[in-house]
Amino acid sequence: MFKALVTDLEKKITDISARDYEPGLFSMERLLVVLSLLYKAGVWLRLAIYRTGILKSEKLPCPVISIGNITAGGSGKTPMAQYLGELLTDMGYRPVVVSRGYGGNSRKSAAVVGDGRQVFMDADIAGDEPVMMAQGKRFPVVVGKRRYEAGQMALERFDPDVIILDDGFQHMALERDLNLVLFDHDRPLGNGRMLPAGRLRETLDMSRERIHAILMTRCPESGPDSSVQRELSGAFPGQFSRIPLFHTRHQPFLSRFYFQTEKTDAAEGLEILKNCRAILFSGIARNDFFRETITRFGVKVLSHLEFQDHYRYKRDDYKEVQGQAKAMGADVILTTEKDWAKVDRSFSWETDIAVIGIRIEFENPESFNDFIKSTLNI
Repeated sequence: MFKALVTDLEKKITDISARDYEPGLFSMERLLVVLSLLYKAGVWLRLAIYRTGILKSEKLPCPVISIGNITAGGSGKTPMAQYLGELLTDMGYRPVVVSRGYGGNSRKSAAVVGDGRQVFMDADIAGDEPVMMAQGKRFPVVVGKRRYEAGQMALERFDPDVIILDDGFQHMALERDLNLVLFDHDRPLGNGRMLPAGRLRETLDMSRERIHAILMTRCPESGPDSSVQRELSGAFPGQFSRIPLFHTRHQPFLSRFYFQTEKTDAAEGLEILKNCRAILFSGIARNDFFRETITRFGVKVLSHLEFQDHYRYKRDDYKEVQGQAKAMGADVILTTEKDWAKVDRSFSWETDIAVIGIRIEFENPESFNDFIKSTLNI
């Protein structure tokens, strides 16, 4: 019962933080606004301690690129880290992605999730996003709450010429040569409030001097909305035109298709799912985005079981998904790459499974490539 109350409270806070509102005098919203002021003070103090040199950032002997944002969840940090890792690999460099391993329970100060050929850890230990990247087998992935120690392990084991920090913008303990900051096209600043009253981890006043480039994610096919450009421009008085700005889109693809026990290479793409009757399950920051994406490809969504971001699935969850699929006569069960990374492979599914991945697509990829090479001089 207590766990259910906590879950309901978390959901209510999440719902409030995602929308615009004027807090009532004795409302939950008012309490969250008060808590956000305390949170803001704590963030300001922490940044000031690093800015004044009371605490010093440690430096690794190779270029470090941080992929991050100033809002909590859902802007595409991990797909962008994966894109950059693959890009640098294709350019002939030796990147390693370093992640905190959020959601994992590893007690080691640093650990290798995958070496680019094999995956050594599961999502329960390493976290879902590091395992998802390691399963691509294009570059090594290392996890550690102290990114400096994880970076040192990466240097010792793989001799990289560049390290990529997944979700590293707020990790002040490690110096970086380049901060790439992501903003979601639909709501780049959320409702403008700090956590937990909104989605901001820090304000633009706190962060703008550390931002080296802006990556606008989830831009529509028709191009970025001018009103979104104006919102960001107003937040960077006198600076916006001098900060490199890149526009990207999230392109879904069929990563894997399992016909019960048989696996295909998913060569036919998402077209194979058109007109299929599907049950969805996902535990990501933007479950709604997953559902909308699937619907655009002509899938008939019968039900969508939504879980919290980084949720650890239990066997009863799989049984519920499978039970709904059978009861509703679903042709297929759909989930995301991030969720599939933590699904227990020993569970016997009775319905076909399709795993959907996300690729980052730049509006002008050559411009971004040149920026990366020239900025880091590698």
